[in-house]
Amino acid sequence: MREAMVMSASGDERRERILHEVMAHGKATVTGLSELLGVTTETIRKDLVTLGERNVISKRHGFVTLATPMPERDYSEKGESLHLAEKTAIAERAARLTPQDAAVFLDTSTTVLCLASLLALRSDLTVITNSIDVCQALARSGSKILVTGGLYRTKSNSCVGSWALRSMESVNVDVAFLGCDGFSPEGPTIRSYQEVEFKRMVARRAKRTVLLADTSKLGNTGLYTFANYADFSLMIFERELNVGERKVLPKNVRCSLGGKRTGLHVQGHHAVWVQATSGPLRALQQVRLICAVPSKGGFGTSHTR
Repeated sequence: MREAMVMSASGDERRERILHEVMAHGKATVTGLSELLGVTTETIRKDLVTLGERNVISKRHGFVTLATPMPERDYSEKGESLHLAEKTAIAERAARLTPQDAAVFLDTSTTVLCLASLLALRSDLTVITNSIDVCQALARSGSKILVTGGLYRTKSNSCVGSWALRSMESVNVDVAFLGCDGFSPEGPTIRSYQEVEFKRMVARRAKRTVLLADTSKLGNTGLYTFANYADFSLMIFERELNVGERKVLPKNVRCSLGGKRTGLHVQGHHAVWVQATSGPLRALQQVRLICAVPSKGGFGTSHTR
């Protein structure tokens, strides 16, 4: 049943599934992808050529990886190179919430970098970023890429400082996707003072601000709180929060499973959306979903308005 459903998927849907497998596991083989998707190795090779032309994947000896891998040196110090499957699930949910023809901000977090790799399959967006890694991931996407410039920060491979702040002062963003290092009673936190004001500026310039965080972050507290929970339209985790994790968030933040409260058609991944009751979120039914929905049986496409 699974093979039959997968085989009926379009080329775009199949290539998105290939990207999912590479992102979730770090690498994949032609033979493994052929067996998983129920198509010939020749079809997989053609898909890999297409993804390679988009600078999404990179061919190695006997396997393929992301063209822009997770930075090893500095992110690994924070444990950011872990939880790839969780980050991939979160990124896929965020990609389906990204409207067509939108102005999107992507920050420097590794979960947002996963999202950038998925958005590289699109060509309708205007993406603003201070991340060099995000810029590289989207370099051949066909979307318009605006890089803030500013003081180069080695640890995050990004631009910060007054120049970066000034570049955001007149930018109007439809949706901003931000990451964090942990949570405090007031809001999400980060460890870098250099990024605090920049993240705050981005949130002010965005109609909707979405936080992407895997549940391991709920056990961490960064040094600086860069926003209040009410500043976010949405927070996306990879699964439902347990009782202990739920206590990290204040009582005025309500949790709901994606697909129930918002009426979205979701299969497979079990992500949780956490919405601040006093936040500025418009009904998510108004956001058009444009990406294929992964499920155990392949892909279905969901559109809501």
